[in-house]
Amino acid sequence: MSVRRPDLAKPEIATRVREGRYFYLHGRPAADPRLVVVCGGREACAGDYKVDRTNFPYYGLEWVERGRGDLWLAGRHHRLGPGAVFCYGPGVRCRIHSDPAEPMVKCFLDIAGEDAAAAMSVGRLRPGRLAGVASAAELSETFDAMHRDATRPIAEAHPLAAAHLRVLLLKIRAGRAPLQAHGTARQETFLRCRQYLRDHFRDHRDIESAAAAMSVTPTYLCRLFREHGEASPYQYLLRLRMNEALDFLLASGGQVKQTSFACGFRDPSHFARLFKQVHGLTPRELVTRTGRGGGLPD
Repeated sequence: MSVRRPDLAKPEIATRVREGRYFYLHGRPAADPRLVVVCGGREACAGDYKVDRTNFPYYGLEWVERGRGDLWLAGRHHRLGPGAVFCYGPGVRCRIHSDPAEPMVKCFLDIAGEDAAAAMSVGRLRPGRLAGVASAAELSETFDAMHRDATRPIAEAHPLAAAHLRVLLLKIRAGRAPLQAHGTARQETFLRCRQYLRDHFRDHRDIESAAAAMSVTPTYLCRLFREHGEASPYQYLLRLRMNEALDFLLASGGQVKQTSFACGFRDPSHFARLFKQVHGLTPRELVTRTGRGGGLPD
């Protein structure tokens, strides 16, 4: 039996954002059209951020990383804060306003296909439903992995995005917590520090300098990451640097030394050891397996 392919129109993206990071898959054919992640993004909302979606063609899934806002969903008003997760879709009106005093940073995914509703139910969500999770950072970690795979020029972009979505929905179900419009001060500090590392990982080689830039002590920073179930801040910083190194390595055709120097490592051997610690393979082993080396000239 043939499966009907969804009509993937160009996604509607909000414009009142201070900064946005997006991926788009609507222009690529999906081998399995039953569950398709059409696009996604992370948005740092402007103070006047407002959207009003009255007849959205996709299932929308969004969660708030930090900041405040207001949500009108299926005719009901909700106050938004860190950890708020909500779903809307065909036939469900959704209005979102960011708080000008504490603008939101939030992630979203647009989802299509005949299995989309069933997928949402895995996370105990349905259009018009609002929920809360204990750690929005854990959801955003999955989004980051999805973004990395979706922006690569690979044939597997669609199935990988769908797989990340299923993991994300399982995390939403496992991490359910009472919805709070106001996060704790420690949670807010953790989210602020985690976002700083994500934005400025190229500027720091150790946690001491990063902690100083964030006006916290290294000990307190480690405690925050431990409390929220993350790897240590050093491991998180290293993973960010090695993820960038992986992208650079593949884009450069397997130039290990060039990648090492471009990512701030003076010793390629030391770089290779750290790369293997994160990715499980040395740079040369990974390039050989992926066939992206072009002869490994360096």
